[in-house]
Amino acid sequence: MKLNKKNKKGEKQSENIIWALMIIISIIHGLMCISQGILSSYVTEIKQELNLSYEEYSMFGTMNGLGSLIGSFVFTLIIDYVSHKYLICIMLIINTISHFAFFFKLKYFILLISRFTSGFASVFCYIYFPMWVDEFGIKEWLNFMQTTVQVSNTIGHIFGYFIYYILGRNLWKYGFLIEILSINCFVMAMAIIPDYYYDNDYNDNTYNVINNEEEIKLKNENNNITNIDKPKKEEVNYTIIKDIIYNLPYMFIVLYRTNRLFIFVAIDFWFSDYLQSNLSEFKPSKIFMSYSSSIVFAPLLGLIFGGILSNRIGGPKGKHSFKAMFYLQILSVFFGFLSNFTKNIIYFTIFMSLYMLINSASGLISISASYAVIPKNLIGSATGIYSIIVNFGGFLPASYAYALLKKILGNGQYIILFFMGYGLIGAIFLFIADSYMKNNKIFIYKEEEKIDNNIDDTGGNN
Repeated sequence: MKLNKKNKKGEKQSENIIWALMIIISIIHGLMCISQGILSSYVTEIKQELNLSYEEYSMFGTMNGLGSLIGSFVFTLIIDYVSHKYLICIMLIINTISHFAFFFKLKYFILLISRFTSGFASVFCYIYFPMWVDEFGIKEWLNFMQTTVQVSNTIGHIFGYFIYYILGRNLWKYGFLIEILSINCFVMAMAIIPDYYYDNDYNDNTYNVINNEEEIKLKNENNNITNIDKPKKEEVNYTIIKDIIYNLPYMFIVLYRTNRLFIFVAIDFWFSDYLQSNLSEFKPSKIFMSYSSSIVFAPLLGLIFGGILSNRIGGPKGKHSFKAMFYLQILSVFFGFLSNFTKNIIYFTIFMSLYMLINSASGLISISASYAVIPKNLIGSATGIYSIIVNFGGFLPASYAYALLKKILGNGQYIILFFMGYGLIGAIFLFIADSYMKNNKIFIYKEEEKIDNNIDDTGGNN
């Protein structure tokens, strides 16, 4: 069901609800990160209290990633057949219930199940929220709204870490309780908003990309899909997934986002441990300030910087977006390398902050750019496939990889060097994608109307 915008009064009312829902979504997006912030900040305390080794503690992140991976696959299968509103609300409730295992400090096996369940349930929201903004966001404010949702994620991390600073060393379990109660309050607010603000039709006849021949083919598929029987529709679904995988610019940007997520999660999860074991810094105030600057405020500023830069180059759907991401990735890796050559917490924080700031700017542009190289009617399926890949190659192995590398290499500085070298591979993915698009004359349009105009003017021929 489409939003009713036939008169000014109706349009204003609809936009007010969209803004209200966006604020709710942004807050929830942030609150869901509190638990991750707690597990990142209380590494030493939780390990000691629960008598866990590095490998056992890293399994919290791995099980969360495994749950996200399986949840991504399930999301892709069911998203077109269930109510988006009730699916998201149910998953949010399941996510919060799973945190009671940490609040009551249950057995290690139950805690692993808790992290798996949390990852499974939360990934539905992490996939859906940016997709909702791209679909329902107000056109003039789309970049701002997408930035706000991503910024809220970063703010949630800092709040989870801030709990360590204000509650002290032994009260970490109450951070989980804060997340449980606050999220469920906003779930009740989501429940009263009508369903059609969640379940818009993705099969529009507007596309973001690319050449006229592909557009006509996709439009014909959309026109025919309502007239085919069930077996043929399953064939179309298979074709859609194949078309996504064969979309090389999209797959390379997915690989890039997987690459940067792997590095970010590993550094975020073990940041406080790195400060203590490599820089010999144990003061909670200094650890909090370093973490806040590097992992929270720097990415936050990076998202803002990325939004400004994106507008300057013609928007995330502008044809220069991939080139901008490539240069930003190279620059961020340079500062990441520099952070390894100091044992002074101030210089380390400065270099790591610059890495996170520039890398986050590139990451923000990549979100909307990934939507721009996929036809509008494939965004739902493409987002699900993206989440499966990014969780399998990024989030799932990140925390355990750090613990394993520390066991093999011993020195955490070598691990950071390894991650920065891996980050260069992400830059290569962006370079290949940009070169492919340039050589094949694939252009991303800033405004969807340009595609319709081209079809009308040329009759579907280049």
